[in-house]
Amino acid sequence: MSNTMLTISEITYEALMVLENEIVFTDKVNKEYDEKFGIAGAKIGYTVNVRRPARFKGTVGPALNVEDFVESSVPVTLTTQFHVDTQFSTADLLLSMDDFRGRLIKPAVAAIANKIDFDGTTFAYQNTANAVGTPGTKPTAALTALTAKAIMDSEAAPDDGERSILLDPFSMISMADALKGLFNPQASIGEMYKKGLLGRDTLGFDWYQSQNIASYKVGAQGGTPVFSTSGTSSALITSGWQDNGTLYTTGWSASTNVVNVGDVIQIAGVYAVNPQNRSQWGSNQLRQFVVRPAVGTPSNGTFANVLNGLGQVVGGAYTSDSSGNLQLTIAPAIISAGQFQNVSAAPANNASITVFGSGGAYSPQSIAMHKNAFTLASADLELPDGVHFAGRAADKQTGLSIRVVRQYTINNDAIPTRMDVLYGWASLYRELACRVAG
Repeated sequence: MSNTMLTISEITYEALMVLENEIVFTDKVNKEYDEKFGIAGAKIGYTVNVRRPARFKGTVGPALNVEDFVESSVPVTLTTQFHVDTQFSTADLLLSMDDFRGRLIKPAVAAIANKIDFDGTTFAYQNTANAVGTPGTKPTAALTALTAKAIMDSEAAPDDGERSILLDPFSMISMADALKGLFNPQASIGEMYKKGLLGRDTLGFDWYQSQNIASYKVGAQGGTPVFSTSGTSSALITSGWQDNGTLYTTGWSASTNVVNVGDVIQIAGVYAVNPQNRSQWGSNQLRQFVVRPAVGTPSNGTFANVLNGLGQVVGGAYTSDSSGNLQLTIAPAIISAGQFQNVSAAPANNASITVFGSGGAYSPQSIAMHKNAFTLASADLELPDGVHFAGRAADKQTGLSIRVVRQYTINNDAIPTRMDVLYGWASLYRELACRVAG
């Protein structure tokens, strides 16, 4: 009997299945797969706009008071094309699928899955303002997780079985030790093998461990920073909705890297409010804001991107000017009235600013979140002509798409193969997540 050679279709769909099984963080978020590029293929830079539902205040009494219908949207840009390049022989195609998966597909796709997950957790901490714990200190008490839950409850996060908490390995062992006996057994034998799953519905979350939790270094801080009305602050609005904006601050140590992208700040007198009833929540709980990459050039101070070894922007650093002034970009915007009100009041001039964590602390940023806090957008890449073989597989339910292309190269008499994904991350509702500092 002649041996049967594996086809490109079999290889591509097997690669997609392995990818779906290897992701952890990405498996817990909303995913948007755009199939409109099924023929032509998508390109880096394509943007998908994901709608956010409208929000209303309502009116007391019989008089009609028609509110504007404000339906905002979040742009999701396909920013990253990541691929693993390898080669296999025609003889390898005669292997059984189990052998081919173990030797060739799984190692390559694992690298892709880890890249997507790590990009996701990096994006998450840099876009999440709510935070609990102490940067530089592992969480060791149930109160940490319960506080994250209380914040998410106060932010009107749905309690619908879609809440997860993902911890780095060292935070997980400290919390597992503190919560001995609380982790519930999985609902079924199949779930026992779900990657990273350690406990179901414990303290309001499904608990997962991930080695791809991103870490960052808190800015050096210094000085006595305050909000100042002497400069431009586009983050302050009284109606409508916007994602982020600038905040003009003074009083920092001069010419110092005072804050980094991902730092969390609070402003005196600016309290968090519930998005539905607009009342303050907690016991005088100040609204937290996350420092975002600069939009344009700051009016005062400077901003510099931080790159990784692949040349990707993975962070940023703000440096105050020689007078200690600095214009930051923060999120969320400070919305003091209207349908999307999120604070009790706009900050007063010279309101003091505090930064979450000690200057220079290095901290893994584990995260508690609802599924709709973040979204991963993926789309089909173009299938090239004139190659040995090319195929792709996509799954609308998981929101993932992968392409496999194999082609002979005359330069070195080899047949390299590449596996590509195209994706982008966005924040749908950052208020539905809470960082857990470690």
